[in-house]
Amino acid sequence: MSKRRPDPVDERILRLLVRNARLSWRDVGETVGLSANAVAQRVKRLENDGWVLGYTARLDPGVSEQGATALIQIRTTTDVDIDDIEADMAAIPAVQEILDLAGPVDYQVRVRYSTQRELYETVNALRLVKGVTAIETRPVLREVLSR
Repeated sequence: MSKRRPDPVDERILRLLVRNARLSWRDVGETVGLSANAVAQRVKRLENDGWVLGYTARLDPGVSEQGATALIQIRTTTDVDIDDIEADMAAIPAVQEILDLAGPVDYQVRVRYSTQRELYETVNALRLVKGVTAIETRPVLREVLSR
């Protein structure tokens, strides 16, 4: 994977795809001044170079049966290998995202839960991860913007 830096046209294409990955190549091409084939070739190159990691559908938690979301901030100790901490957190089924942060909080973990009991069990499972020293949990009331 070469990770060639995107040019300004590539960057415009990427911004359009982030907003709506279902745009047709023709619609993208009309916006950036290229043919549909040229857009398709550029997007394929951006995928191959690792700039586009994939495409996904986002579901509205309010209408899906996936439950609620919480953000959990975690602090860790320095005497445990971070690879072990991250692997142990990733093994917890409700964990959907783990972000390594700079500053006083080491990680932010996004979890999805269906019941209060499931959130309680997830928080306790995270507490038991060797190296975790403090946890702060914030249930998400609603998503205002997610791109």
